[in-house]
Amino acid sequence: MRRELIGKGGTASVYRGRDEALARDVAIKLYPPARDALDAQRQEAEVNVLAGLSHHSLITLFDAGVDRSDAENVKIYLVMELITGTDLQKTIAAGPISAEHIGQIGYDIAEGLQYIHHNGVVHRDVKPSNILMVDYGDESTRARAKLTDFGIATYRGSASIAEVGVTTGTAAYLSPEQVRRAAVGPATDIYSLGLVLLECFTRALAFPGTPVESALARLEHAPEIPASLSPAWRSALAAMTASDPAARPVASDLVVMMRDLVIAETVA
Repeated sequence: MRRELIGKGGTASVYRGRDEALARDVAIKLYPPARDALDAQRQEAEVNVLAGLSHHSLITLFDAGVDRSDAENVKIYLVMELITGTDLQKTIAAGPISAEHIGQIGYDIAEGLQYIHHNGVVHRDVKPSNILMVDYGDESTRARAKLTDFGIATYRGSASIAEVGVTTGTAAYLSPEQVRRAAVGPATDIYSLGLVLLECFTRALAFPGTPVESALARLEHAPEIPASLSPAWRSALAAMTASDPAARPVASDLVVMMRDLVIAETVA
């Protein structure tokens, strides 16, 4: 199987590979050797989470295994579907995104969150670089998005990995409860998605600055939502980024909100 580096993050590297048996290209996520028992537990947790999930708004896991070619550097790897397209971070940087496409992106990810939350999973790191924009090569004008990277997700029974008192995630997209190191639930993913969709409109971080400045800013004030947006969009984004987790819509309600926003933008 040939390998070509196509992405690198803080916890793993992703390669393009070729499944010779099925004649298809795949994405291979290769973790570095575990630093300690907790690190190994986190790696194994992502495998366990992905193995139990199957949804069109999530990256599909084909296989998982352990590379023991070097006895002193045993590595876990995942074999996943390879997405043709780019990520949302690059899409935002490339130029303005229409409100209709932003709604379609929000709808797809909201559906994915509804599914994982129903299955007891909280992603905890929803951000533009973890949202892949899919190009099916069919000349469709609809934006299609998939959520990826469950490296710091929590799931039922994973309290030993995700402990209260530890801040985990990306500073610019943390929820207030993540900043406070309080208990984190599904509402934290809704907040982060709200910041992502807001960034799609403004093409700027809602809370810029150093990681500490960015994280603390959301404890002082709500993100600024442009007055130029429609009342429906302003209401949706304000609800998603409410400081109180209980005031945010649950994922099932968010799916309906995003659907209605897409319809409104389509007929406008």
